[in-house]
Amino acid sequence: MKYFQVEVDEQYQAPNLQGWFGVIDKKTLDRTGPHQVGRHLLFSVESNMQMVFTDVVTTPCFMVSETVRNVIRKYESRIFFNRIIVLDKENRQSMAYYIPSLDSVSCTFRKEGEHRGEWRAEVERKSVEGKAIAEITDGYYFRVIMRMDLVESILRRQTVGIGLQELQMI
Repeated sequence: MKYFQVEVDEQYQAPNLQGWFGVIDKKTLDRTGPHQVGRHLLFSVESNMQMVFTDVVTTPCFMVSETVRNVIRKYESRIFFNRIIVLDKENRQSMAYYIPSLDSVSCTFRKEGEHRGEWRAEVERKSVEGKAIAEITDGYYFRVIMRMDLVESILRRQTVGIGLQELQMI
C-alpha cells in the first residue's frame, strides 16, 4: 500500500497561530505528554486576506479539522486528540483543530534538487505496516504520513488545502 506525506498545499495560506511557543510546539508536546496539554486552548491568528482555515495545519505542530479527525478515528480508533480553537478576531471567524498523538517511526530525509526545502523521506515498509497514520522523524525533522486508503477517504469529503507527496518505501 502507498503512503503519502501530508502537508498544507502550497496554493493555500494556512492559519498562522500567535502565542503558541511553549504551549503546543513539538518539544512541549513531547515533554508534557498529550494528555497534559489542557482542554480547549484558544489561539489567535494573524489576520490576512489570503488566509484559509485549511483542513490540515503543519505549523507549529500537526493539526487537523474535525472532518479529518473523524475519518482518522475510523481507521485508528486509539489515537488521542487534543482540541484547540483558532480565532481570527478581525474577520470574526474561528475553527476547532485537533492535535493527534501519533506513533513515531524512524526515517531518512534526503535532499532532492537544488532548491532549498526540497527533502524526500525514505521509510522502511515494515516499520509502517498496519498503520494508517504515523509521524516520521530522523530526530530533527518531523512529518506526518498517511496510508493511501485513509488519504482517499479524507479527499472524498471535499477537504481544503491538503497537499500530498508520495513516500519512497525501502
